[in-house]
Amino acid sequence: MRYLIIDKRQRITGKTSTASKRLIQELEKKDYSYDLAYSNELEFILKDGNLTIKASGKNITEYSHIIFRGHSLSNEKEYHFKRYIIDYIDIYNSKNPKKRILVQNAQAIKNLPYYNKIATALFCVKNNFPYFDTYFRTDGDYLQDRDILNEYPLIMKDYTGENRIEKIEGKEKIKKNVFKIGSKDEYKNLGDIDTTHMFLQQFSPSEEDYRIFVKLGNVIGGWKRKAKGSFMTVKKGDYEMYNNPNPEIKEIAERFATLIQADFIAVDFMYINDKPYIQEISFHPGFKAYETKITEGNPTNIAEAIITAFRE
Repeated sequence: MRYLIIDKRQRITGKTSTASKRLIQELEKKDYSYDLAYSNELEFILKDGNLTIKASGKNITEYSHIIFRGHSLSNEKEYHFKRYIIDYIDIYNSKNPKKRILVQNAQAIKNLPYYNKIATALFCVKNNFPYFDTYFRTDGDYLQDRDILNEYPLIMKDYTGENRIEKIEGKEKIKKNVFKIGSKDEYKNLGDIDTTHMFLQQFSPSEEDYRIFVKLGNVIGGWKRKAKGSFMTVKKGDYEMYNNPNPEIKEIAERFATLIQADFIAVDFMYINDKPYIQEISFHPGFKAYETKITEGNPTNIAEAIITAFRE
């Protein structure tokens, strides 16, 4: 076996992501060969009616398994690159059925052609999944009257999920583009935030969220996270193991993964009025906190689960 991991470059450090390092550790344990390439190291070569795609100078058909990690949320082309690779490998596999290359989440990416919050919401609507009440307007003028979400507080988020970079004490830091809006007047406190990239969403007072990892349609692990000192659980949350979610969350997570045909996915939830709602999904979820911030329970080896999550 020979694996190719395609990841994005980290915005500040430029170093290999923690998740990719963990995948490499698990590949080395199994004595599988691998290469790591970045999204800005891809080449698409069309010559004499034939297409070749290279990653860091190597033809991607040299690999048996391809794993996509993150892509730039501010540059939609990077998600498109994944789809081009999937389509190219489909052509290769049709011509070489005995040397098939497996691409993780290939069908899921086909089923979600746009990787943003509105695309996720549309998938939820189409398949009857509980999703937060949401309002998006293309001009970003949220001071205008609307027919929904007129009670505060509200959450404002980036349409793509992109984070921002702030300079704090002379150092650049990654910050979530998520804001709690307590009243109409607080829109003025957003400063130079471009609200044409933002949308409004129902606020959950639960102060807890859940991440559920699903491999090949089955829940294999998860965490429960409680906010501490902020409305955002991700800022300074307390984590605990949640490998055996309640039946309602388990059913929703597994049904979502099955319908979108994901090999590996994380489904995030929050509660509103005692009912779980899908907050977001990820085909390349982070799991560092799951491995490092939970002190009790028996954790699932998420990295090992990812490198073995392929449909034959």
